[in-house]
Amino acid sequence: MTLLDAVLSLSEAPARDEALQRILRALAQASAADALSVLTAADDGSVGVAAQIGLSPAALGLSFQPAEHPRLRRATLAAGPLRFLDPTEPDPYSGWLLGSAGEMHPIHACMAVPLRVQGRLAGLLTLDACDPRGLHGLHDEDARVFAGLCAGALRLDGGPAFAVEAPRLVGGGAGDAALPGRSAAMRRVEREIAVLAPLSVPVLVTGETGVGKELIARALHERSPRAGRALVVVNCAAIPAQLVESELFGHRKGAFTGATAARAGRFEAARGGTIFLDEIGELPLAAQAQLLRVLQEGEIQPVGEDRPRRVEARVVAATNRDLRREVAEGRFRADLFHRLWVYPICVPPLRERREDIPALCERFAAELAAELGAARVDLTEPALRALTEGAWPGNVRELKNAVERAVLRRTMAEGSAAGRALVLRREDVDVEGAGDDAAERGAPGCPGAPRVAPAAGERLWLASAPPDAPVEPLADALERARREAFARAFRAAGGNAAVAGRLLGLSRSFAYKEAVRLGLIPAPEPRKR
Repeated sequence: MTLLDAVLSLSEAPARDEALQRILRALAQASAADALSVLTAADDGSVGVAAQIGLSPAALGLSFQPAEHPRLRRATLAAGPLRFLDPTEPDPYSGWLLGSAGEMHPIHACMAVPLRVQGRLAGLLTLDACDPRGLHGLHDEDARVFAGLCAGALRLDGGPAFAVEAPRLVGGGAGDAALPGRSAAMRRVEREIAVLAPLSVPVLVTGETGVGKELIARALHERSPRAGRALVVVNCAAIPAQLVESELFGHRKGAFTGATAARAGRFEAARGGTIFLDEIGELPLAAQAQLLRVLQEGEIQPVGEDRPRRVEARVVAATNRDLRREVAEGRFRADLFHRLWVYPICVPPLRERREDIPALCERFAAELAAELGAARVDLTEPALRALTEGAWPGNVRELKNAVERAVLRRTMAEGSAAGRALVLRREDVDVEGAGDDAAERGAPGCPGAPRVAPAAGERLWLASAPPDAPVEPLADALERARREAFARAFRAAGGNAAVAGRLLGLSRSFAYKEAVRLGLIPAPEPRKR
């Protein structure tokens, strides 16, 4: 199991204590620690063991006063991960660490990370190893990630560790599109976004051209605490090599020919927010060295200046290149690659998630229909099947272009789209890799397909409903769908009405009242007078 897989497995933990235990188990897989624990802070300033692995069972519930334990006191005041390097310094867990045979062992390597919720100390995450070098393989950035997960579990105060909701993937420009999470591959991407968005670790988004990597970057930004600040998008491939450093890091007046005034770079513009470096594999090696300094030290050095400047911005990068091969061939720095390759998100190509194609087609057709003034755009079954079976080497971007061409062809064939319902037929669609005999083969369509209208001699495709299914009254169908949506939301939220309301886009009070009406949670008992 990879570190990211272990982190993602936490997203469905139902309660605080179980969530903390699952976090520690995941961290145990990702490190060589012999013992791990989460201590929670009490109102009197003490910290108590709330969850642990590798300590004596009697350690659960232990309480310490940080003032009496130098390591705990320093850890509660630290800004980030703290490693204890002095073996002579007393450790509060000395004698509590179990060996493989159950005997007690001294502790030689120790680490602690403060857990903060809304700026206040909520507890500590601790790691201990018998081997003095046992924690050398755990990077501080990884420890921060797990500390953030622990803080999230504490913040929900008994609720689920995470409320994983579908990311708000909204288009940001021509060729962009929302990425529905109907396929298993895209549901995994949604879970990765949900876990990584609140953190500050760099993220590398990989995938073929046109899969929607910028949309992933936008989702990471919009669901992060930085959402109120700038998201700066930089196309590294579009910047001339001689101007890359100036564009990213800025320059002072007179730094080079043509620098008639000082100019702030893109990192300055993204201060406090997110900078998205698209096609990062195109960066020249000199700029890669500066970028590495930003990631490691949080510093940039504008061209022509002697002193570096502090800047804080989250880096999300994307590439369609094989960066491992680029490293092997000397075109990409190995140290920068490993710094970016902390938690990669791989967006699968469209041919590996064909069940997403019908919903995408429906969305693209509806967007263009609105521009043309058409009442709606429907698809016949052969047209939809051809789109679903296409090769799509250009992925989502190419699919969008194909749907728009089909809509425009049908509009021109009929003379006008204003106020009309357009029906896209097989002859309107030009798809590379789809068989021309698709209409005759009778292959089944994709589950969850959009509504398609029958043309002459063509039958109607109604998602996955059998052809003789009884028609349900609309009010009953809507009520059933409403009940299912609320039931899913409350299950995901562990019964927490506020979290369920956020998942549904509703207020807590309305979500609670509606769940009571639907019989999903018991009605409150009347107050006694």
